[in-house]
Amino acid sequence: MKYTCIRIPCRPVASLAFEAVDVRLMLREVPGVFCAGEMLDWEAPTGGYLLTACFASGRVAGAGAVEWLKFR
Repeated sequence: MKYTCIRIPCRPVASLAFEAVDVRLMLREVPGVFCAGEMLDWEAPTGGYLLTACFASGRVAGAGAVEWLKFR
């Protein structure tokens, strides 16, 4: 399997900075690639609510993907 390196603003913990994605959670440098959950770097005291944040960002990314595909 061949991997391609993409240059995106990352934090030392290997998650994506919010500057790397748009409001639909699509990577700015790689259109059509959407991110959610622990791929995103948020600084928040989520505690036991991390699953809720992951599900919510997954919903946003999924809706963004559908919207992107409609107008592509």
